[in-house]
Amino acid sequence: MNEAARGAGLSRRALLAAGTGAALLPLAGPRAALAAPGVLRAAIAGYNVINTLDPAVATLIPEYYVIWGLYNGLLKFDAQMRPVPDLAESFKVADDGVLEFKLRAGVAFHDGGALTADDVKFTIERLLDEKTQSPNRSKVSAISAIEVPDPLTVRLRTSAPFAPLLTFLTNARTGTQILSRKAFMADPAGFGRKPVGTGPYRLRSWEANQALKLSAFPGYFGTAPLIPEVEIPLIAEETSGVTALLGRQVDLTSTAPFADIPALEKNPAIKVLKQPGLNTRFLSLNNLKPPFDDVHFRRAVSLAINRDVLVRVVLFGEGFATPGLIPPSLTAAFDPAPKPLSTFNAARAREELAKSKYGAGTRATILTWGSGWWKRIGEVVAAQVNQVLGTQLSVEVTEANTVFSRIRAGDYQAGTWGWLGMIDPDEYSFDLLHSEGWRNFAGYRNPKLDAMLVQARQELDPAKRGALYRQSEHLWIEDMPVVPLFCSNIHNLMAANVSGFTQLPYSNFGDQFAGISLG
Repeated sequence: MNEAARGAGLSRRALLAAGTGAALLPLAGPRAALAAPGVLRAAIAGYNVINTLDPAVATLIPEYYVIWGLYNGLLKFDAQMRPVPDLAESFKVADDGVLEFKLRAGVAFHDGGALTADDVKFTIERLLDEKTQSPNRSKVSAISAIEVPDPLTVRLRTSAPFAPLLTFLTNARTGTQILSRKAFMADPAGFGRKPVGTGPYRLRSWEANQALKLSAFPGYFGTAPLIPEVEIPLIAEETSGVTALLGRQVDLTSTAPFADIPALEKNPAIKVLKQPGLNTRFLSLNNLKPPFDDVHFRRAVSLAINRDVLVRVVLFGEGFATPGLIPPSLTAAFDPAPKPLSTFNAARAREELAKSKYGAGTRATILTWGSGWWKRIGEVVAAQVNQVLGTQLSVEVTEANTVFSRIRAGDYQAGTWGWLGMIDPDEYSFDLLHSEGWRNFAGYRNPKLDAMLVQARQELDPAKRGALYRQSEHLWIEDMPVVPLFCSNIHNLMAANVSGFTQLPYSNFGDQFAGISLG
């Protein structure tokens, strides 16, 4: 139950059981209880911030929820998470290792311009340009040359073998969605607010922190969208998203509170989709600031956390404790073996604290946000560590964008953090822990690990590559630059009359809009 409901004497269980008779919490902006015909109301829940719809510089998962409906990649994932053609009609690996893509003829951008191989070249070159400051630059950094022998052919040469490249050219959280050179160059500064893609929907309006509206693109090269309009309210609290769905204010939500899932699964008015997610949840530590500049203190904190308790009280069982950062869904790279330093052990935690230059009574602040489960992670972690070590960790609650900005800038000691929608072990390892990884906000440096992660990128044999990632987890966990916690299930909620949404483990959302129908 959230604090507002508790104060009003409303039971969360009663709200969930009430179905369409549930009391409604206010949404972003005024709206009728029932949508106009031909409108899908797809709520992004748990977030109310979207900064840009430019794939090259997007960083937040809600941004990609929309980007996936506006753009296409050269490739996309099928229902089995295999890369298949999208803007590319076909692709092949030549004898010399060059990747060659044949583009579909007749693909149009939202402004009417025709897609050509030059737009693909422009998109990738912009990602490679350090001036773009793309968080996804490393995904294409192995590309040494982009050749355009004709308007519908693109050849990519790499400086060294790069195993994840095909994966990183999909319409996922990759930044490699193809955009129009002409449209971008006409307004570089404004492109992120006025995106031009090839997707089934185009942006019609955007009210900051409130809602976005999309309209079906009549020139879309694929199967025409079944629903002409999509309204995307931004609902800051996940609980409010559930209440809006129960009250028929929205048709679909991007996520749901873990505590609500058992009751929602019994509600005939709701469809609940869930599966283990491609995500990692951890305690981010600033290795460059006291007290987390001390490896023994970092180890002590990790050993003092009972991850199974976190899964029970924070996720209500909707997830699983993980010994490292790579999620179990990436089976070839995941190492399920328990690791002593990321397993609860109060006695050893106190031994590590005794080796540290910091002792009982040490103060530190854990940054977190909102009033939901992210805040709860911080509270439970602080309570566990304080009880075992006698420290004085406290929780500072602010909003998500501020937390991200501060963690990225190094203006923090510790923070609850995690990444959702990452599709390759490289993103859970190189990006987070390599000295040049863009998500390495811990400030961690380990030359031996750096070399192993580069080797893993270049290993084309899946079994050998997976073994390298498993070895790498044992290596960095000795230093505990971040504290791994758990992987959570992903959820989508739909009204009973919604069909056509296929959930994938990277928490896809906008890429499904075109196939959805309202019965």
